[in-house]
Amino acid sequence: MPILNFENRLFALETTHISYIFGLSEKGFLANIYWGKKIPHVEDFLENPCPFSVVNLSEPQILKEEFSAFGTMHFKETALKVTFSDQVRDFRYRLSECQVENERLELILQDEFYPFRIHLFYEVFPEADLIRRWSSAENTGSEPIVIERFCSAQFGLPGTGYTSLNYNGRWGAEFLEQSDPVTVGKKVHESLYGLTAHTANPVFLVHKNATETTGDVYYGALSYSGNFKVTVEAVNAGFTNILIGMNDTDFSWRLNAGETFTTPVVYAGYSDGGFEKMTHTLHSFALEQLIPRELADKPLPVLYNSWYSTTFSVRCSEQIELARRAAAMGVELFVVDDGWFIGRNDDTAGLGDWYVDPEKFPNGMNELIDEVHRLGMKFGLWIEPEMVNPKSRLFSKHPEWVLSYPNREILMGRNQYELDMANPEVVDYLIQVLDELLSENAIDYIKWDMNRYLSEAGSPTREPRQWKELHFRSTEGVYRLAEELKKRHPKVELEACASGGGRVDYGALERFDEYWPSDNTDPLDRLFIQEAYSYFYPVKYMRAWLTDDFGMNQRKLPLAFSMHSSMCGALGIGIDLNRASDEKLQEIAGYIADYKKIRNTVQFGDLYRLSSLKNAPLQAVQYVLDGQSALFLFLDHERFGETWHTVKLRGLKENAVYEYELEGKILRKTGAYLMQFGLALHMKGDYDSRLIIFTEKEA
Repeated sequence: MPILNFENRLFALETTHISYIFGLSEKGFLANIYWGKKIPHVEDFLENPCPFSVVNLSEPQILKEEFSAFGTMHFKETALKVTFSDQVRDFRYRLSECQVENERLELILQDEFYPFRIHLFYEVFPEADLIRRWSSAENTGSEPIVIERFCSAQFGLPGTGYTSLNYNGRWGAEFLEQSDPVTVGKKVHESLYGLTAHTANPVFLVHKNATETTGDVYYGALSYSGNFKVTVEAVNAGFTNILIGMNDTDFSWRLNAGETFTTPVVYAGYSDGGFEKMTHTLHSFALEQLIPRELADKPLPVLYNSWYSTTFSVRCSEQIELARRAAAMGVELFVVDDGWFIGRNDDTAGLGDWYVDPEKFPNGMNELIDEVHRLGMKFGLWIEPEMVNPKSRLFSKHPEWVLSYPNREILMGRNQYELDMANPEVVDYLIQVLDELLSENAIDYIKWDMNRYLSEAGSPTREPRQWKELHFRSTEGVYRLAEELKKRHPKVELEACASGGGRVDYGALERFDEYWPSDNTDPLDRLFIQEAYSYFYPVKYMRAWLTDDFGMNQRKLPLAFSMHSSMCGALGIGIDLNRASDEKLQEIAGYIADYKKIRNTVQFGDLYRLSSLKNAPLQAVQYVLDGQSALFLFLDHERFGETWHTVKLRGLKENAVYEYELEGKILRKTGAYLMQFGLALHMKGDYDSRLIIFTEKEA
């Protein structure tokens, strides 16, 4: 049984390798007792389930609580803050009910006086070694109740001094890995941008001196694409308190009689084998159970995007010529980026009017689409559905559909305003117009962009007291649009892009088919971005492009290095085909052919971060699947004349024989040799790189 209940006082959640045990304290608080490697005999915890005691501190402060509320002698960060109709602002509960059904546990916490309940949900995935948690608030009375903070889940770990790993990024520099010791006070990772954004990520990862392959790692990922908040707190009672959920800044929710409010879910796990085991667990679970099912087992096609060839100057005849050149290289998906719709000749006009421009496509879009399909490729378009330009038909007709404050000028971001996605009429309109676009044109892929942050959380279509609900409702509106388009067009590939990697999270993962992790396509920068991204998110979801203009560093790199960097994800090409020589196109075609040989292994295989340029002279990343392994190696610059490097592989079968080519020779070595002794290779100069493919052979 994955869930054990001992007389409604002690609860154990069990996966194949993990135990998560919590119970009621002496005064009736739910507290975590143990989270870690599986303990088969849970009954060992029965006699003294919550042995906590700290001098001169009240029980709420000394417990690693499963759910805590503001007030009631809590002086640590809490999961809930609520205000009742008489302005009482604490929640005092008793555990009133427990329900176990298959792999799901529901605990109901009933307030001692007010008609208000909190439902705590736990769902166990035994084979995946993960737990899904979320919470729900219920008003069972007649008076409204205001929720001011409501986290999805709370976790407690013994002791302090953990390291919290998250990210410290910005546009073009997403997923810059950041580790901070939490020995005192709080470490907060959050977004206030109206979406996930680039600064941090809605995940937690805490550890003590863990490495890729050793150490205890506790982690969780929030399935939410709006303002989030992750707090890791070293409590003065000698433990670490972790909260994850929606951000409580500029948030409140009026819960009327009979209503409930449910938080986003969190996927949480524990690894006793360092970061690598965590990564394998999350990647496998996401691919097998979370991502949209229609395209889940299909590798992402090699993509070409015409933006760098034409920018806004889109013309049907020119796009057809580009498509023919792309097809000749082996491209499988041809994408027209910004500039295809009415009024769109630059970024000052047109957003919101999702209709094919008859001047650019006099015979309609299908003239181009038919030719793309005839060439054996799929066809895709760029859209930015949450935005509108002041110079657009939509804004002139519905200015009230824009988020705004009265008596304030609407701030401009990239010459555009943000539509009120909390307004059902706006979402209904977008569903209608985008459904028509997809129904009238044989479109296979949509690049969904989002280039402006939510700054004015006000709406002329809602009462001011509801404005603090807009952040959450806007995210729900985005989800409804994506889900409805997926329902009506399940085979259309949706890419989540938000000014680069601004919507990389598990909420998007459950509704989209891939991410655009960064507008920065510098191949060296991308190695760092892609490495840090890979801790939590699958390689299959990560688009990686070759472009001419890397957009950042004016760096000149060999084509091999650039292609190898992009081949570490779902390969895309974005070079200017109008300027590229035939020789370069033929060379790229060769790399595309090589990528297709290893694509399944890269996109679906186990990922091994063997070595990193963060702390070693060489970047080495390996993928393993079904008897094949692909090893990518990158040297940014030679150091002190050292040109020989040894890399030890992982994930191979010890007694199997693997064939590979190195320095023009075909070699055969056992998995034990490659993993224990390693692979010696010669790399020199600046920006050297290698792809080595290992194939399992009969001994």
